[in-house]
Amino acid sequence: MDRFYDNFNLWLPSPLQKINFSNNKGISVFVKRDDLIHHDISGNKFRKLKYNIKEFYRQNKKQIIAFGGAFSNLLYTLSLMCRQMNIPAIFYIRGDGFDNNNPTLRYIKSNGVKMVFMSRTAFRNIRNSEFLEKLQLQYPDAYIIPEGGSNSFAVPGSAEILDEILEQMNEVPDYIVMDLGTGGTFAGVLSKIPENIKLIGISAIKGVDWYNTLKKIYDGEDKLLKKQNWDIIEDYHFGGFARFDDALIDFINNYKSKYGILLEPVYSGKMVFGIHELINKDYFEKGSKLVWIHGGGLQGIYGFNYLHGERIWL
Repeated sequence: MDRFYDNFNLWLPSPLQKINFSNNKGISVFVKRDDLIHHDISGNKFRKLKYNIKEFYRQNKKQIIAFGGAFSNLLYTLSLMCRQMNIPAIFYIRGDGFDNNNPTLRYIKSNGVKMVFMSRTAFRNIRNSEFLEKLQLQYPDAYIIPEGGSNSFAVPGSAEILDEILEQMNEVPDYIVMDLGTGGTFAGVLSKIPENIKLIGISAIKGVDWYNTLKKIYDGEDKLLKKQNWDIIEDYHFGGFARFDDALIDFINNYKSKYGILLEPVYSGKMVFGIHELINKDYFEKGSKLVWIHGGGLQGIYGFNYLHGERIWL
């Protein structure tokens, strides 16, 4: 793993910043700035990939296979890591083919990754054990990383976020809030969360069976899921994954103007919007201390602006 740190200038531990958030509830709000770890190896993607890369070397594999959408934060980050570490990579991407106007795909291509495009129907098979077994037989020297990087090896790296927060704060926070996409980062923090802190996930996707999703990340074990101090809120997905409305975009732009923190519309924007709504609804105890985790993924704003016009201020 030393090779990894030799190749990158990472800001770790990432900063913990207090937000000058005025409210009549007496709630103190902090943000864990994992978006500042590295310009391109941003946020929770580094956390989830850290021990996957370690396992890649432990198994003495020769290349990496990964999966994601055409604007995937995970593939964006992993492409640079593979280039810097001279690891050949194949990315299976949900989409009709290469689009040179897509900034994420251009970046992945510039890092020398082979891309294989799959239809939406075919892409659903990536969670199928039979498909993965055949792929492993086709590429026996490949280390396969699931979509979003969410597997058991994502757990210890993600848990280190909590370690850093507890070391950086003078007092123990009452709440830690994070967004959920594929669940790996949440599973990591949940694995170490003490009983006196409530962990809250705000889902960016609707209709997910989160209990069984997290159980799968824990390799079928549900012991950690029996903890009583966690909750997943599914009221702020804005209609589904990557869906949005004008209110969300206005909130993101206003937040940047007021607090100087850039959010994106798929994950962090929805989470912080939800936090403000929940504060107004008295979800959090008065006088409590809340930390939300900025998972990065800001490269996705370029893709969003490509698809929808320059709607988010950079």
